[in-house]
Amino acid sequence: MNKIYLRTILTKLIAMRFAITFTPMTLSFKIKQSLPIVFTYLSDYEKFVSVHPIIFKITKNTDGSYKVFEKLKLGPIPITFTYQTSIVSDIENKNITMIACIMRFTKIEIQFNLTQENGYTVIEEVTLFKSPLPIKSILERIFKKQHGLLFRNIENINK
Repeated sequence: MNKIYLRTILTKLIAMRFAITFTPMTLSFKIKQSLPIVFTYLSDYEKFVSVHPIIFKITKNTDGSYKVFEKLKLGPIPITFTYQTSIVSDIENKNITMIACIMRFTKIEIQFNLTQENGYTVIEEVTLFKSPLPIKSILERIFKKQHGLLFRNIENINK
C-alpha cells in the first residue's frame, strides 16, 4: 500500500472518532401511576435500580455522577458491563435527563418529560444516540423493550 492510501485510511479512522449523531428516538408511555411517584423513581438512583429490568446496581461517585452496572442478554449470551452516567432532574418542569457513555464509544442522552392526564402519567422519552458504529437499530430495540418493562414495573408499585 502506498503512503497516500494509508494516510487516507488513517484520516478516515480519526474522523470516526467524531461520532455520528443519529436522529432522536421518541417513545411514549402512559401508565396508571401518579406523576410524583414516576418522577421519584426516575430521578432517585436507588429507586431507579429497584425497578429497572437490566440495571442491577448503581453507585454514586464523589463528583455526583453515577456508576451503572448492567446485565443484558444478547440472545443466549449474557453481557455484563459498567458505565458512567449523570442524572439531572427538574421537578418544576417535570423532566429528567440522563447522559451516559457506554463502552467508551457510544454516548446516549435520554430526556424523560412527564405530564399528568386523567389519573395517568404520560412519559415522553426522547433518546439521542451518538456513536461511530451503526448500532442505532440495535439500541432502539433494546430501549423499547427494556423501557416498556421499566414503566410497567413503575406502574405496578403499590399494587
